[in-house]
Amino acid sequence: MVSYTRLETNLARVKKDLAGVKHINNDFCSILEELNNIKEKSLADPKTMEKVSTEFRDKEIIDLFAGIEKDFNDLKLQLSKQTLYRERVADFVESLRTKKTFSFEQTTDSLLFLGGVIATLDADHISINPQFIGTMDLGEVAIELGLHKTGQGFIVQKELFSEVLSVLIAKRMFKNIIFETNNAKIILRSSTELKIESDNSNIRKISQLTY
Repeated sequence: MVSYTRLETNLARVKKDLAGVKHINNDFCSILEELNNIKEKSLADPKTMEKVSTEFRDKEIIDLFAGIEKDFNDLKLQLSKQTLYRERVADFVESLRTKKTFSFEQTTDSLLFLGGVIATLDADHISINPQFIGTMDLGEVAIELGLHKTGQGFIVQKELFSEVLSVLIAKRMFKNIIFETNNAKIILRSSTELKIESDNSNIRKISQLTY
């Protein structure tokens, strides 16, 4: 019997372990740079070569490096064998996705992306509300732009959406906001992170905007 809770737990564990692998890879890159510097200095100076040879002989540097090289090659072989299988499984998993988080380096990037998302969804109207009740008053934005106010938020036509975003940024309110259309919910967690909930076909289209 399939345990989806166990599956989720195992995936979380592997993701956590992969973070450690990235750290190890960064450490090894630093070691490679150091070894390359030693190599260049040794080839340029016989006395340095003699000292390096002695140090390498008296320590476990050579065997340790060879062991790491073997482990990396073994891992590379295992990954290459599972690539096709992993891609097929990934296609199935992604076909079930109805929510996805997108992160960007700059606010301008998330701003452009958000505009592209609304265009992709082909929404005529967008409802804009604070993510957390009582944390901000969007009423002043609605009044300033002459928009229809609804509770703590307002509704805007797609033609004015870019203008609304400009005002939100100018007022330092471009975060913790929910944008809703008739077929999607977009949660702006911060100025550089968005979570989008929609049907799978929309999620796939939106994902293409980041490439």
